[in-house]
Amino acid sequence: MSWRDTRRSIESLLLLIVLGMAGFSCKSNSTSPVATPDERPRVSLPDVEGHGLAIRTHDTTEPLERIHEIIEDLPAERLTDDLWSSHGIEIIRIRESDQAFVHARLPASSSPGLRWHGQAITWRNMLPATVAINGRTILHGQDELEHDRGNLGISGRGWSMMTIDGPRILVELAPLIEVPGDDPDFLPSLRREFLIGPGDVLLLVGGSGVWPHPPPEDTSDEAMEESASRGTFGQLLFRRGTTDGTGQRVLMIVPRFGESRAEGAIANN
Repeated sequence: MSWRDTRRSIESLLLLIVLGMAGFSCKSNSTSPVATPDERPRVSLPDVEGHGLAIRTHDTTEPLERIHEIIEDLPAERLTDDLWSSHGIEIIRIRESDQAFVHARLPASSSPGLRWHGQAITWRNMLPATVAINGRTILHGQDELEHDRGNLGISGRGWSMMTIDGPRILVELAPLIEVPGDDPDFLPSLRREFLIGPGDVLLLVGGSGVWPHPPPEDTSDEAMEESASRGTFGQLLFRRGTTDGTGQRVLMIVPRFGESRAEGAIANN
């Protein structure tokens, strides 16, 4: 065999080795993807397309002080005024991209909820009145609400509109107490309007009138039983009983302007 033939054989062998290694590398990459450091956690709920608003709920085993602590770590805007705060209803504006981080930091106690309202021109049950007062004391600052029966809830409506700053969803909220056989008792002094833009979400959680809510000083059984028998409107409304104690419900009002989640994610990047 001549030197030229030998060199060609060696080159062919080297080419086969390189191609084999490349194929193995591609196969390894396809079966074992590596997550990038910038990859964001996703909310395990279906996307909603259309114009209007959606309501997402997330029940967690974490206590109220832990929820406030997590919100404090977000680039959020607290919209709650003094009156809403005294009734224990906290309204926070967060970015839609931060929803998944809230879910990731708050262990779920049940499956997440999703309700699509679209253009809600009439009043709807944003948080249905299913939480019974059952004789518990509703605190309002230094006073008490004169209700010993009925169910607590939040009613609302909302629709899309165009402003000088672009498309927005106008959301109107009003806490209510439903008593069987009577008309719903809206709390008129708490009726509020909010404008939500693309990429924003209204986050509603319970509160004690103090922001952020401090951990309890007394965790004895007697003190915890006393705490469960009284609280602000928001504390009683968003409280969820769990096997390990008392959990909380987080409610998110999510606007939609006809775009899909994928398009919104591309626009934000």
